[in-house]
Amino acid sequence: MLQTWRRQWTRTTGTYRLAVAQRHNQCALVGTSSATIAAPQARKKNVSDFRVGVLGLGAIGTIFFTRLGRLATVSETRKELPILSVDALIKVEQFNTWVKKKKTATMQLVHDGQETETLEFQVLTTADKVATACNASNVRVCALGGSTGEPHDGHKLDVLLVTVKAHDSVGAIQSLRERHRHLLKNDALCVLLQNGLGEVPTEENRERIDNRWQIVSGVTFVGGRVLEFAKVKTSGLEAGKTYVAPLHRHGAETGLSGLEDTMTMPRERDDVKMQMLVDVLVAAGIHCKVLGSNEMQAMLWHKLIINAAINPLASLLNAPNRSVASSESSRRCVHLVVQEALAVAQCEQILLNRSQNELVDDVLEVARTTGSNVCSMLADLRRGSSRTEIDAMTGQIVAGGKRHGIPTPTNELLLLLIKALEEEREVRQSR
Repeated sequence: MLQTWRRQWTRTTGTYRLAVAQRHNQCALVGTSSATIAAPQARKKNVSDFRVGVLGLGAIGTIFFTRLGRLATVSETRKELPILSVDALIKVEQFNTWVKKKKTATMQLVHDGQETETLEFQVLTTADKVATACNASNVRVCALGGSTGEPHDGHKLDVLLVTVKAHDSVGAIQSLRERHRHLLKNDALCVLLQNGLGEVPTEENRERIDNRWQIVSGVTFVGGRVLEFAKVKTSGLEAGKTYVAPLHRHGAETGLSGLEDTMTMPRERDDVKMQMLVDVLVAAGIHCKVLGSNEMQAMLWHKLIINAAINPLASLLNAPNRSVASSESSRRCVHLVVQEALAVAQCEQILLNRSQNELVDDVLEVARTTGSNVCSMLADLRRGSSRTEIDAMTGQIVAGGKRHGIPTPTNELLLLLIKALEEEREVRQSR
């Protein structure tokens, strides 16, 4: 169905007007690997450019980069959009494994019906550690630490989507600040898109973060499973929603641990940039919406509870998500996890507007609708990883319970069991 929309915003560097535009449901962006995308056509220079980076190509990073990359190949033909450039930033060893000394490489999303979306890349020189999409120089995969890694045409990123693991987010931003600061604009938005409540800069390391960068909370209900590097099987892509919001100043008020008062608050132009990101994501087929800070905290906790009820249980059962809803015993565990988590959320003054039974129903519904999906925690354990995101999920509930004197025995047991699995793998790696 066609949609008609009008939006106008003013940027510090001028005015960007989004005229009335009619858009199809991104049918040109979704298709098999043989789908053809129209070649870009030249546009007037006064149309704004918009540069997005994706840090990390796990399941979520690959989904967002592929969708944005496919949109970027046609953005110059769509007058309602800014001219889009997209960079994926990955480790050198990941880049080397991906290209395997070849001159071509691919990025793929595999849908439930086995339909695929594909981006094809060419590597001009392996020494540069940069792969450029075929016939689209504005879509690149760059190895951090490679000899190139410069922004498109010398222009820096407006937005960086941080899609690394929750426990790596602060370190990733610090590394960018220290080694790759030139890739981002001074007032760039850094959007944190991880499971759980994640981590944000603390008193101890705040001087190592460029406080001109604006930290933005993000949560996505889009799911996927990594089949191999740069190839992801999606789940809930069409129905899953993504939300962004300015990160609140005080950690105690948000439920996010360690947020320091000195972090720069969002400015008016950052709201403009955030809305532009939302519009680009929607055009790429990723449902997205801007929330207020309080709404975002409720959304983060809602997803936290769902993840804390599914990931540890499915990991201990060594089974896909459907296992969490498939037996009376597993459903009973879900009830106990939710009961404890809700009590902690209420003490944290998080307004979920959901009863315990409604939250349990939400968990079971997600477990069923993503039934074939292997959760990220189980995927990490199967790969032999000695660290999962359990601290950002169950660990937050247990820590909150201790702060408020609320017993969380079920979550504490799940935390210890997953920690035991992590330690077992760490011992194996040390042998």
